[in-house]
Amino acid sequence: MTDMSYAGFVNAHTHSHSIPYKGMGRSAPFEVWMSYRLAARVGQLTPEQQVACALTVGLENLNAGNIAVVEHLYSPLTRENVYGVAEAYESLGMRAWVFPNVDDLPMVFYTREHYPNFPKAIPIDELPEEARALAEPAPFRPKLEAAKELIRGWKGERVQMGLALGNPVWSSDGLLEAAAHAIKELDVPLEVHAEESPVQREVSLAQWGMSGIQRLDKFGLLTPRTIVAHCVQASEEDIAILGKRGVSVSHNPWSNLKLHNGIGPVGGMLKAGVNVCLGSDGCNSGDEQSLFPTMRIVAALARLNGIQEVNQEIEQEVADLASTRGHRLWFPESIADDRVEYGSPVDPVRLVWCDMSNDIDEVYVDGEPILKRARSVVKERRAQEIVASITQQAFRPEGLELARRCLPLLKRYARSI
Repeated sequence: MTDMSYAGFVNAHTHSHSIPYKGMGRSAPFEVWMSYRLAARVGQLTPEQQVACALTVGLENLNAGNIAVVEHLYSPLTRENVYGVAEAYESLGMRAWVFPNVDDLPMVFYTREHYPNFPKAIPIDELPEEARALAEPAPFRPKLEAAKELIRGWKGERVQMGLALGNPVWSSDGLLEAAAHAIKELDVPLEVHAEESPVQREVSLAQWGMSGIQRLDKFGLLTPRTIVAHCVQASEEDIAILGKRGVSVSHNPWSNLKLHNGIGPVGGMLKAGVNVCLGSDGCNSGDEQSLFPTMRIVAALARLNGIQEVNQEIEQEVADLASTRGHRLWFPESIADDRVEYGSPVDPVRLVWCDMSNDIDEVYVDGEPILKRARSVVKERRAQEIVASITQQAFRPEGLELARRCLPLLKRYARSI
């Protein structure tokens, strides 16, 4: 081993708003974990707080050798919030794709009123009154138009913008159809979660008679410019569709395991020609932005996730998932030259089995050293102090109580709870 540098990694799926809740989310089935969004201030950050979160997450990625991130942005659809996040990443000198999120069906509660074909759906009048507003659909057109205007108006250098959908099970047919028109009109990529939990798949099959992947395909939303996060519950038929359409998938093993969703069929997707990348997910489900532990768990599970059947050189395959496959996500060709300089020799085996983040000397984007400057920007803007102040007020007692009261209702459809 003589090489002291390696290609930069791409974190293919993260949510910057979650950094204040890092290490605070307990392991639980996905739907239970989601219910605790009631107790946190998700989606209620001020522009200053939203920017501080992005700066902190951006620096955590750079400190781990991630020269680029794919941000699925849950945020008010305002210039102050959305452009604030994009400009935060720009100020750090890193690359990013920022995807403002749009959805219009309930994210936590599958109610009888909106999922009438799902036999385990909850009647909305059985929900605590405080939770009913969260179970009401929000008209998608104002949100979609706001997102389109923001995407159209953004002029970035290393940071680009596309459209995000929360999940096909949280999207009406009208929204999916309109989103397909929007990405064609804007000529931008799409980012979407799909087939994440067993319950999501059960709901989709009952309500629409098809999986979330098949439903996205029905509306023409699966293209070579689509990245789908998770796909843990994807069937062989789903995987064949993903491969045929040239879709990329972000594999996020830590959140998949922590939230009891299972082990993603990585090998099957690779065999089908899917461009599989690695992501950290948010900081209260994946809990850290570094891809070093992510690579390690993916390699350790190589027999179970199917990678061993694809490539006996497991470490090289996993290192490629974190780097070169992520480079394909519509970044410029110059991303191949972005490098991370280490204080000791590196190769795929060391990168996969050792956490080398503390050995990083410098991160280069377009040949420019950016790590020292990024640390200075975050310090000058007091981003970590602002994030710490959010953490101190993260969970409201009344929100925790509401989540507790909703738990018996969630047990009706979450089989593993």
